[in-house]
Amino acid sequence: MTGRWILLFTLGALLVASAAHATASESPTGQDGATGAPGSPLHLSLDEAIARAQKSSPGLLALAGSTEAAEHEAAAARRRRWGDLDAVASYQLHSDDVIVRPISRQLLAGGFANLPFDDQQWHYGVTAEIPVYLGGKLASSIEIAELSAKTSRALLTGTRWQVRFNVTSLYVTAQSLDAVDDALSHQLAALETTASHLDLMVSVGKAPKLDRLKVEEELQGVRAQRAAVRADRRKVGALLLSLMGQDPSTRIEVDPLPEGEPELAASAAELRGELDGASTVRRARLALEQADAGVKVARSELIPKVVADGSYLVNEGQSLEHSYDTWSISMGVIVPLFHGGSRFERVAAARQRRSAAAQSLHKARLDAAAELEDGLAQLDAAHVAVGAARARVSAGAEAARIETIRYDTGAGTIEDLLRAEARAAGAEAALARARAQVLSAAARINSLVEKEVTP
Repeated sequence: MTGRWILLFTLGALLVASAAHATASESPTGQDGATGAPGSPLHLSLDEAIARAQKSSPGLLALAGSTEAAEHEAAAARRRRWGDLDAVASYQLHSDDVIVRPISRQLLAGGFANLPFDDQQWHYGVTAEIPVYLGGKLASSIEIAELSAKTSRALLTGTRWQVRFNVTSLYVTAQSLDAVDDALSHQLAALETTASHLDLMVSVGKAPKLDRLKVEEELQGVRAQRAAVRADRRKVGALLLSLMGQDPSTRIEVDPLPEGEPELAASAAELRGELDGASTVRRARLALEQADAGVKVARSELIPKVVADGSYLVNEGQSLEHSYDTWSISMGVIVPLFHGGSRFERVAAARQRRSAAAQSLHKARLDAAAELEDGLAQLDAAHVAVGAARARVSAGAEAARIETIRYDTGAGTIEDLLRAEARAAGAEAALARARAQVLSAAARINSLVEKEVTP
């Protein structure tokens, strides 16, 4: 069927756009303010689109905020080593006069009648508590908080590369749809020229009216295909703008597909060696370290703890001439004896979480390696497809030229001519698709190793 290749390409382009959108952050109206006036197209290069997404993507901004929060949590955990110092104050009203401060030998030296009693009392001062030794719980808790901050940073880094890939995928999809639109427009122009010639030939009896009807049928079909491609192009543009944190209703223009195709600047073995530093693997490794610290926290509940306390209080009564200041320093030891076996169960649970985290790390490494192999295979296949598509374009254009001559001389049929023109348009669409696949596959490899290895 005429136009079959163009329809197949359009479906492929939509799949690329949908795959990129599945991991893209949802976005409200843009924050950048540079979206242009309503109806005015916004022209962006790929680098500009990536830069805008990295700066204004709502998903990245949210992750950046979460990362900063995790940094503050880690700082707060580290500062727990210094203990707590609090100001305290209280007012007490009693039914009878009661002693203002704890009784002591020094107070009794003045006689029982001279003890400070009052029914209205004020007590104020400072209290301090310092964790001297908590069985390693404090140090492990600080380690967990710091690892959590590192995990957040790794997630932010990986998401930045994912957003970069999503922008690139959507951008090259828009470029390829523009190329398909051009191919359909060229086919449409050729069909309109053929229709004009046939109108003249039919009017003088040199061509049957059936040929003109067949051309008209093909002409309307191509117009419908071009309208569908333009609708898909609008959808892809809206997704791209949304990913950049801008108004999706703005019309966006992209550069044409570049002539050259990216090549790997590193060997496959070197790329495999880079995977252990990728954010997905690093996050899994940090999760294992957190689980290991969690085991230490659980074990610390079985170990005695030492805590130092101190206070300085001013004690006053309404009828007293002066205040009675008191201070104290204490060192306490807490020895866990029996809690129904719950602490041993927590240790067992923490060990199981550590074992699960180790398996998750192994899985993350395998998944990253599998995705890299797939990315390398897709890049190789796309390069082959580009070479084949270029040959198809050359052959299709020549075949269409020959069929035009054959039809004009009466040696060919209108069906042969229409099929040749459709194959030529399909070859151009296939070339655009293959070139877009090369760019998308290269961007995917960059996102997997989180380095520019396909400039």
